Amino acid sequence: MTTLVAFGCSHTYGTMLDGKQSSSLFNYHNNYAGLIAKQNNFKYENYALPGGSNECIFRTGLDWLTRIKKRNEDYVVLVGWTSPFRMELRYPQDSEHFHSTMTKGDKKYFPISLGQEPEIATSKDFKRIHSLTPLLFEETKDNDYWATYAYGLQQAFKKHKVNYFMFNTCVELKPTFNNRHVVEALDINKYHKPLSEPDCFVSWGLNQGFKKTECWHLKLDAHIEYSKLITNQLKTLGYF
Repeated sequence: MTTLVAFGCSHTYGTMLDGKQSSSLFNYHNNYAGLIAKQNNFKYENYALPGGSNECIFRTGLDWLTRIKKRNEDYVVLVGWTSPFRMELRYPQDSEHFHSTMTKGDKKYFPISLGQEPEIATSKDFKRIHSLTPLLFEETKDNDYWATYAYGLQQAFKKHKVNYFMFNTCVELKPTFNNRHVVEALDINKYHKPLSEPDCFVSWGLNQGFKKTECWHLKLDAHIEYSKLITNQLKTLGYF
């Protein structure tokens, strides 16, 4: 039996999909990844993290590939890359602090985003870090890292013969002087229009006329239609 595995940020997790709650089992099971799994009778694992960074997606993707993935089992992996203006820190192992979330994974990791409210942090040190976020994020650097993460997962999935499909949820990947050769090496048959802003999930949904929540998330109707778009791509690739 095929297992659908998803990595990403809040959009891939399904945050505010019901228009009411940030995190819920309904949102978890009815986002575009969950819908594809349900419609095709696949098993389903979602490692997306609300507020998660491309750094987090890359790390959790490799962790799944090397520690969790089972041999001789069929997988289809979805990777929804997010805004480059995010990173992750980690609370000290011996501290009482952790990041409260329903998602899978090490809850000591803490997602940092540009413009994030400091209240999300549980330690004073991490609350103070938010005042420095304008200095921590720089467009060229962050797009350089993103291209490296995408190429790294691409090559890892190919080596392990895992069927995968990538797309962007928030913004497009931007070529720079430093990353242009890495960008050219991305397999655009398995990475849906990485340089196109209108083809990112949020932009695509708004252009289709779907309404967003106050925190820029799309609701169930958009997830239903986007699941159809991804399904068509997966069928074109011969994954099912």
